[in-house]
Parts: sequence; C-alpha cells; structure tokens
Amino acid sequence: MKPLDTDADPRVVGPFELLARLGAGGMGVAYLARRIPLDNLPDEMAAGYRLVDSGAEEESASAQLVVVKMILPNLLDHPQARERFAREIDAVRAVVSDRVPALRAADPEAAEPWFAMDYIAGPSLHTLVKESGSFDVGPYAALGLALVDALRAIHGTKLLHRDLKPSNVVLGPGGPMVLDFGLAVLSERQSSQALTKTGDQMGTAPYMPVEQLRDTKHVEEPADVYALGATLFFALTGRPPYPVMPLMTPPKWEGVAHSFLPLLAQILVASPSQRPDLDGVQESLYTLLADAGLTPEAAAAQLRDHVADAGLTPELPPQALADDPDPAVQELAQRAVNRGDAPDAPWAEDDPGFYGIDTDDIEWAADDSDGPGAPGGYTPTLADPEPAPPAVSAPPAEPVDAPLPVPTSYPLPPPSPHDDAAKAVVTAHSNPRTPPRAAQNVAADLRERYAHRRDL
Repeated sequence: MKPLDTDADPRVVGPFELLARLGAGGMGVAYLARRIPLDNLPDEMAAGYRLVDSGAEEESASAQLVVVKMILPNLLDHPQARERFAREIDAVRAVVSDRVPALRAADPEAAEPWFAMDYIAGPSLHTLVKESGSFDVGPYAALGLALVDALRAIHGTKLLHRDLKPSNVVLGPGGPMVLDFGLAVLSERQSSQALTKTGDQMGTAPYMPVEQLRDTKHVEEPADVYALGATLFFALTGRPPYPVMPLMTPPKWEGVAHSFLPLLAQILVASPSQRPDLDGVQESLYTLLADAGLTPEAAAAQLRDHVADAGLTPELPPQALADDPDPAVQELAQRAVNRGDAPDAPWAEDDPGFYGIDTDDIEWAADDSDGPGAPGGYTPTLADPEPAPPAVSAPPAEPVDAPLPVPTSYPLPPPSPHDDAAKAVVTAHSNPRTPPRAAQNVAADLRERYAHRRDL
C-alpha cells in the first residue's frame, strides 16, 4: 500500500475519496478508497453509478472501505478495452457469495472507467505462505472448502474464473475471498459476442491446465477445478505444481504429505474428464478433516488463527480510519453534485470523447506475484498492448448505425415514478434544462441492462 501520487492520482473517483494505491501495473491501477457522504445525490446520478448500499445503517470507518479499480487513460483508445472492463464489472456484480467481494458502484462509461468493490483486510495466500510457511491439514482443508464455495457461486452464474491462483486469494477476517475477474468469461463461448478467440491463451501458466494453455476460449469448469488444486498444492509447498507451464506428466510431489496425495493426484491430471467436480473435491476435504479428527468449524478457526498470528494484514493509512472524509475533498464532490455533475463529471456537456471509443482486440494477462505495493493481490490484470502504428490520414468514415441493444431474457418492468420529494430534490440541485444526451443514453442503457434489479 503506497501513498497517492499527487501529480498523477485523482483524489475523487465517482462518489469515492481515494486514500492510497494498492497496486499498479502498465495497464491499470487499484486504490483503497471510501465513499464520500453527499447530500441530495440525484436519483439518476446514483443510478448511473450503480451505487449499492452495504445494508448496514451505521458502519465503522474501516467497514466502509472499498477497492476502486480503474483503466489507465492510455488504454482508453485501445481496441475492446472498455468492453472487457464492462464485462469484468458484470462478472463481479453477477456473483453473490461470502467468498467474493461485493460490487459497490461502477461507471464503465466514465472518461476513465472504474468500479468499486469491498476491500478485504488481509494478506494474499501468496504472501502468507511465502512469509509464514505452508499449511497444516486444518487450514488447508478450510482453504479448500472456501475455494469450492467461491467457484460454486461463480459457476452457478454461468461464469468461469480462469485465473484462480494464490495471489488472487485474500485471507480476510471472514475467511478466504476470491478476487480478480479480469479473465472471467461467460459460458456462451460459441456466441458471436465472445471476445476471446479460439487458440487464445490467457491466465497464469503455472496454475492453469493443459487445455487452457492450448485454447482458453473452450475450457470448461474442470479448468477452474485444476486451478483450485494447483492453489492448494502451493499452500502445502510454497510453489506451483509446475514451475513454468503444465505438463502431461504428474508433478513432483516432494513436500506433499501422503494424506494430501489422494485429492491432489486426482485434480492435477491432464485430462479434464478425469478430474473430480466441486462436489467431489468437497467430499475429499471432508474426509481429510474426519481422518484428522477436525470439524469444518474447527478447521476454519485454525485458519483464522494462522492468519492472525502471521501479522501480515496491510496497515491502513490514518485517514482511512477517520470519522469524516477530508473536508476539502467532500466540498469539491458536493459542489459537483450541486451543479448536476458527477464528481468525475461524466455528465458534463464539455466532456469530450464520452462515447464512440473504437474498440477491438485486447487480451488479459496476470502475474502470480502480488507486486510492489500490492498486498492482497489487487494488481490489475490488463495486458500490455502492442505499440500503435504511426498515425496516417484517412478519408472520413461513413456513418454507421448504432448497434442494437442485446435483448434481455426477462420482461422489462415499467419504470417506477419518483415521488414528489425526490423530484423536488433533483430540481433544486440540478440544472433545469434537459439533461445532456450522454446522461440520457446512460440512463436508457442502465434501465435495459439491469431491469431485473429492483433498486435501479
């Protein structure tokens, strides 16, 4: 966790005050942040941010912290960058589980797209094992059961993770949490909407199976099961099953006790059809606990103690625990709301280039290390693009019809009328003229894409 760079980092993103950098790479950056309390936030603006309340009326300062992930400006004109980022947001939103951080807000249409999800205070599995050593049977089984729960929730929404690894598992106060849906893919891989092409290779080679190394697009749930086994292998040995890439031959089992071999030997095989499903992995973990005389609850307690004894939870900056945000930051954000703009001004009429970004191919990469200043594994996963060719003059493009919206699989409910009080608030704190076309487009897109949500 590093202090903000006052020359490069924004102070406010949407309704969030940025507090520190959690991790940065060539393509993106992740920040520790917290929501700014704003008065009279217009309904349309709140809907545009997809703001989701935590459900608790009063929370501690630490409980209000989020991770804000952004695309860097130099990626905005790279082909398909925005669409990939928007699909990552949809993936995080779709998975509802105690083992996956909840999405709190997002603005994929902003000048610099971003989303915010719950901050998990704890070290990554990669950091914990490297700093405190390998796991005993109780913490090992508790970790495995948590990963089964996370993958079951992900697969239940017709998603695959495709990049489960130690640096994408954070051990927070409530147990292990799975992060980073930058490589998540909808199971409609045959669809013309799929962004991943046949033959593409994405993910982290030491933790992926052979079939993913050959062709990422056509992998199925067994690929995530393999990554689960590779992550458990790391928890016992401090290394992946294969140092460079998966092989057709079994891994070297040095450092793996005999009691762990039955499960890992079933998972870490080249043939997807020979691997157990998630129910089979769960049953094997229960058997391991029974043989050790442990209950799942006792194993989870041992894992919590192991994490606490390591003392590797990142230290928060002082302002993160303050009762109130920086008054100057809050005033700037409130003034923007009172003008009728969002704090990062996506509705401002003079916002150039809000729509019409030309997008095409981009692939997502990942690194197993947490990276400098990235405790908890919040390192962004966008891959470096190839150098752009020299600019050449071109004749004006012919006008192209806007793409038709993707139909929903559910009926669209009639819009809910705002009550008179809400209308009065919006009128008092926004410009009386018609909202800019950008705002109307955003609102229409939201109503269609998220019509199943009762709170939008």
